[in-house]
Amino acid sequence: MVFLNRMSSVFRRAENFYREQTGQSLVLVFVLFLLSVLAQIVFRRELAPGEFGTLNTVLGLIGLMTVPVIAVDRALAWYLSRIHAPARDHSLVALRDASLPILEMSAWAWAALTLVLLFPVLSLLDLPRFSLGLFALLNIFIALAGVVSGAICDQLRQARFWAGLLLAAAVIRLLAGGLLAHYEPWSESVLAAFILGGFIILVPVLRQAPIEIEARIRAVQAILDRDFLIYLGATFSVLLAVFLFSSADRIIAQSWFGSPSPDNAGTLKDYVNWPAFDAYQSAGLLGRSLLWGTQPLLLIFFAQRSRLEKSTSASLLWFWIYLGALITGVILLILLRQPVSRWFCGTDFAPTAGLVPVFALAMIPLGLLHGLSFFALASRRYPECFVLGGCSIGYALLLYLVGRQPQLMPAYMFGGGMVTVMIVLFVGVVRWGRKQP
Repeated sequence: MVFLNRMSSVFRRAENFYREQTGQSLVLVFVLFLLSVLAQIVFRRELAPGEFGTLNTVLGLIGLMTVPVIAVDRALAWYLSRIHAPARDHSLVALRDASLPILEMSAWAWAALTLVLLFPVLSLLDLPRFSLGLFALLNIFIALAGVVSGAICDQLRQARFWAGLLLAAAVIRLLAGGLLAHYEPWSESVLAAFILGGFIILVPVLRQAPIEIEARIRAVQAILDRDFLIYLGATFSVLLAVFLFSSADRIIAQSWFGSPSPDNAGTLKDYVNWPAFDAYQSAGLLGRSLLWGTQPLLLIFFAQRSRLEKSTSASLLWFWIYLGALITGVILLILLRQPVSRWFCGTDFAPTAGLVPVFALAMIPLGLLHGLSFFALASRRYPECFVLGGCSIGYALLLYLVGRQPQLMPAYMFGGGMVTVMIVLFVGVVRWGRKQP
């Protein structure tokens, strides 16, 4: 009983500290992460061979197409809440008042552009059915509107209401997705459940009064601020880098392992090794869980470092804690790959367990890049931010060109991550050297 009381006290202090540093609830993050893991386990066991891999490709694509609007949302929130924002009261007040119209117009503009960009991207991935593209498009629209919903609740200080909506949506995705996949074991079933859950998070948008034309004009005028536009570009570059370094292979795997090609075809032209594709995506999710699970530590580091003008040894404490947690997680995942893979995949776990070690090792340089990305943005090192974004695109292109086998893709991920780390460090050292007398 004494041990439980102590653990409860430690957890309450951790929750209060995380909320003070980031403005978010650690309990909510943990519960949403847990529901997401449970959903992936259910989908992995219920879907037909190959469908789990294809589902994760589409979910990764949905996430990629949502990054620009998330970047606008985060740039507005971080820029206006940090003391390093320019001390021009009139400009800041105008930007703060126009933040919601700016985000809404950005979501509408990007949604229109998505109609043009999505289907050429889908043609590169060669998804097995056209219906998957339509379901992806609907989920992208809902995700974009969900970002606006979150901003509305944040502006109205309705954190508990928004948390309830997120939890309800996650539960519906889990239950409805598992039920539909049990009777119709196709990716479209799960994507339909995501649409059902997504409608819940649209409640704030549907209740919001229309924005007047004058407010939209003021929003356009407010966003034409050079300092903010530079910060917005750096934020987009960093978030794109964070996403691509963690999930580019998840999307690209479809074109090499989930579609007929000379490299994965058997005696029949249209043969694809679907179990191997599922095993690859399962091992990838287990590896990426290390990055997602340690992200709260990075957010604490970002919140503390962004308040300072210069880095200090104390400001880097949470960065080292993050790296320590990441490396510890890698070691544990490698040691426990057999039971973890069995728990995730069921009886057909051996192929996944065989890929887990190489994926876990690849997470070390990729996780380091995540840390460098947040550090660069928090310390306003804009050149490094843009270098990271450019390198992430080169990293994705590398995987698309050479990642032709499930065993080789993680090796190229590790190598591409290490090369990018050296490039970013080189840029930082050169910039530091130029400032020295």
